Amino acid sequence: MSPVIYSRKSTESEDRQVLSIDSQIHELEEHGQRLNLSECEARRESMSAKAPGRPVFSKLMEDVEAGRVTTILCWKLDRLARNPVDGGRIIWAIKNYGLRIITPTQSYSREEDNIVFMYMEFGMAQKYIDDLGKNVKRGNRAKLETGWLPGSAPIGYVNKLDDHTIIPDGERFGLIKKLWHFILDGYTPESARQMINETYNFQTRKTKRTGGKPLSKSSLYRLIRSPFYYGIIERKVDGELQRHPGLHEPMITEDEFWRVQEVLGFPRPKPEKLTFTLSGVIRCGECGASVTPEEHTKKSGKYYVYYHCTKRGKKDSCSQKSITGKELDAQVGQVLSDIKLPDRFTSWAVTWLKETNREERNDRTTAQKSLQTACNDVQTKLDKLTDSLLDELLTPEEFRRQKERLVEEQKRLKEKLGDVDQRAENWLDRLDQTFDFAKTAKARFESGTSEERRCIAIALGSSFVLKDLVLSIECFDMWKKFSEIAPQVRKDCETLELAEFGQHNKETTDYSSVISFWQGNRDSNPE
Repeated sequence: MSPVIYSRKSTESEDRQVLSIDSQIHELEEHGQRLNLSECEARRESMSAKAPGRPVFSKLMEDVEAGRVTTILCWKLDRLARNPVDGGRIIWAIKNYGLRIITPTQSYSREEDNIVFMYMEFGMAQKYIDDLGKNVKRGNRAKLETGWLPGSAPIGYVNKLDDHTIIPDGERFGLIKKLWHFILDGYTPESARQMINETYNFQTRKTKRTGGKPLSKSSLYRLIRSPFYYGIIERKVDGELQRHPGLHEPMITEDEFWRVQEVLGFPRPKPEKLTFTLSGVIRCGECGASVTPEEHTKKSGKYYVYYHCTKRGKKDSCSQKSITGKELDAQVGQVLSDIKLPDRFTSWAVTWLKETNREERNDRTTAQKSLQTACNDVQTKLDKLTDSLLDELLTPEEFRRQKERLVEEQKRLKEKLGDVDQRAENWLDRLDQTFDFAKTAKARFESGTSEERRCIAIALGSSFVLKDLVLSIECFDMWKKFSEIAPQVRKDCETLELAEFGQHNKETTDYSSVISFWQGNRDSNPE
């Protein structure tokens, strides 16, 4: 059972600074000779270790578990594993199969009792991979937001390494542009591909492993389906497809791109109707005209929404400046913060109001009994009316007239009976909805869609006036009341020892005073 040298180097960025596979083997062979180890078998692998599934490593561990390998030499532990599954498998093999791991700086075995250091090494390797992934994603997002495509440039373009931008490929840009125009002129995509391959001898850009070949059919369809060529970068970020205006030089116009898509059988999409948070809601405080939103995309690719006065009010001129949608949203958010009450108070208030609603329930019970009695009386009269007709005490015409009147009366009473039940249910629903809105509206406003933010903003009040970049909202009465009491309630909650659901665990004088104040006895305000 000769020792095994395991050497690995990934082509990905995680191993960019690591010795080449040949260098690792050379160094480990010399280290093995210094330890008087017999001739070592070298196993090579060019694959990332950030996830399980490496075939050479898996075969090596099978040999360990079968007793065919007892010693592994590697340059560093992270050559063996960068994920918890493979790391755990190695540690398990040391404990249960007597495996010995040797690196140039340290050896690990069951006898040396230093496996705890392996946990640390593998943990650091996993942390490195996690941090690297986050940094790469953050860098890609930043590059997208500034208008540049992360990664390799598409066919017809090249990566400019000194400033990390993308520029036209001097040899191929014009030929790929011809390809687009061949299709626009009526050639089929396949005919256009053959034209530039055979007539113009097109060859893809040569790299270390690929390139230097004619344009393939799969590359053709990937190319003519990409909006990159008219200046838009599409890329999935956290599973969501995002579109960003690119700063690279477009090869075709957007109209030309969609004409080619129609040739392929993909219809031109209808323009998306945008929803702005406060569109059609705000009035100018100077001239009375409406304030309207407007989109802007800067050369850097950054997207903004501005609100400005339409200047169509009663005054001949208006001096009001524009304001960004972000600034307006922040002002709406502040109003939502002002009406938010502490969770402890909200829980107590809902419970107390429902308990004090007993009088409402008593009124409802009384009304129900009265209405039910009236309904029963009407039904009794209808029964007697039928008997009178049978006994020929009423003419058919008198019977019909009196029955219509009684049936109408019965219908009216039943509607009232239903209204009594609905009144109580509506009251409880409104109570829960009101406090829930005040509690969650700000968080939902900040994370919601434009339509959701719009609904929340409109629920605040009936009048929105913008003057001198300040938005004034005439809030509905209930939100005015919430805003008035919120500062005092927050202060009260800081001084009281309230449990999670508004229950107090110690009846103090301050507690009684504050609760009395909350219940509406203003003379008992602790201040």
